[in-house]
Amino acid sequence: MKTDYPQNMSLKTKKVLVIDDFFNFRLNLKNMLRSFGVIHMDDAATGEEAIRKMAIRRFDVILCDYNLGQGKSGQQVLEEGKFRDYIHYSTIFIMVTAENTLEMIMGAAEYLPDDYLMKPFAKEMLEKKIKHLIEKKENFTDIEKALTVNNYSRAVLLCDDLIAKSPRNLSEIMKLKGEILLKKGAYKEAAAFFDKMLLMGNVLWARIGRGKTFLMTEQYQEAKNIFESIIAQNDKIMPAYDYLAKTLLKMNNPGDAQAVLMKATGISPLAILRQKKLGDLAYHNEDYSTAETAYKSAVAQGEYSCFKSPSDYTNLAKTLVQHDNPQEGLNVLATARKVFPEDNNARLHIKLTESYVYKKNNKDAEARSAIAEAQKTMEDLAGQIPSDLKLELARAYIINGENEKGTEIIKQIVQDNHDNNEMLDNVRLVFRETGMEDKGRKIIEENRQEIIRLNNEGVQLARDGKLPEAIAYFERAASHLPENKIINANAAHILMLFMRENSANEQNLDDVKTYLDRVRKIDESYKDLPMLLAMYNELLPEG
Repeated sequence: MKTDYPQNMSLKTKKVLVIDDFFNFRLNLKNMLRSFGVIHMDDAATGEEAIRKMAIRRFDVILCDYNLGQGKSGQQVLEEGKFRDYIHYSTIFIMVTAENTLEMIMGAAEYLPDDYLMKPFAKEMLEKKIKHLIEKKENFTDIEKALTVNNYSRAVLLCDDLIAKSPRNLSEIMKLKGEILLKKGAYKEAAAFFDKMLLMGNVLWARIGRGKTFLMTEQYQEAKNIFESIIAQNDKIMPAYDYLAKTLLKMNNPGDAQAVLMKATGISPLAILRQKKLGDLAYHNEDYSTAETAYKSAVAQGEYSCFKSPSDYTNLAKTLVQHDNPQEGLNVLATARKVFPEDNNARLHIKLTESYVYKKNNKDAEARSAIAEAQKTMEDLAGQIPSDLKLELARAYIINGENEKGTEIIKQIVQDNHDNNEMLDNVRLVFRETGMEDKGRKIIEENRQEIIRLNNEGVQLARDGKLPEAIAYFERAASHLPENKIINANAAHILMLFMRENSANEQNLDDVKTYLDRVRKIDESYKDLPMLLAMYNELLPEG
């Protein structure tokens, strides 16, 4: 038999995890693996057991059945493995299935398994796939190490070294380089790289990457053109829908963005994050029928997903209220209490939504009681609640007649998120729903301008060469606004500029790390974060 991998390739050092709910199939598969040299094997009967084992041991190869019976599906194992970083660039994940429905294939493909195996299959086929994939990925190890410590510049250099050698997996290395350039925030370099790739042919990943560089650099019409052309050529390329919807939102066209996501969920309905986004967008667009359908899908798919959230339930309950069905909304919240029994954040979310539902149903006493319970829960959380929950609290106060309390919270939310258009749209929605649209518009703009002014003053101090004064200025600002990513990013940047000129010390490095950790927590995809992390790594002492 002709192979496309070295005949002497050994699997003795590879760690393999077999996931299937049937004991006999697991046994049969392990016997196959043993027959061609695999020594280190483990197995799991459920998705939950697989995730536990992946958390404590790194596997080189994962063979996972799609249908695992009750509990997580194979798609959700892949989804969570990637989300929790148990599955890396060099990890091989093969989806094993007896099904070949479009819904299953599209759902699994959303998270990019390396290959599929249709049951039944011969051991020769299994060996061929595994060895072929190992050879494709065997030179990712050093790149992966660089990425683990966010050293994107080294990762790009390693990619270039490999590309110069024209390895058998050249296409995969070039694709990875493009992804790293985007993560690094090197958009000009990324654009040139993708353009070079596209001169060689109609390379799909390069077209998507080029569209992303247009999106990231605010060239929205160009991004829109690329993503639309990809979909026109092949309507099963799901990332193109997501990026097209993001682009349309940037172009202030939420109606068309919703239509794009509706088409996408029609093709691939088992993508929970897209269903959530569609629900949010439809709710904003006052298309409550579509929002209800999307949120119900998110709730159903979330039962065993790592992306399960109390907001799926509370958003569905609010949508049902808009559909004049408050009782069903209360039933959904009762279910949420059972699903998240020990989660204080969930309890707060549910109680705030209960207050909203009761008030909309003219049950004022019950609404006040719910918000009182929410206040107790908030005290237990010591004020450490995310912006979306703060906004729900503000909404609850306003609809219960405590406008001053609600607007004070909203002012803080706007100050923390003055550049976050999605959050500001959510704030506008609250003002619209509570009959305060005109007043809300003024509150938003005044607080946005206050933070812009504050930020600009600090930046000007730095531009004037007054770095110590700028550092002190941003230290105070970050202390007052710990959840504003721009303020914290600038605080880190200016402190690092000072250290470049005056050497680094442990206290300053700790302060920078605090600021960068805040930025990462607020928005891991913030465009300047890779550059700031690179600066920080350069300042760290060697060893």
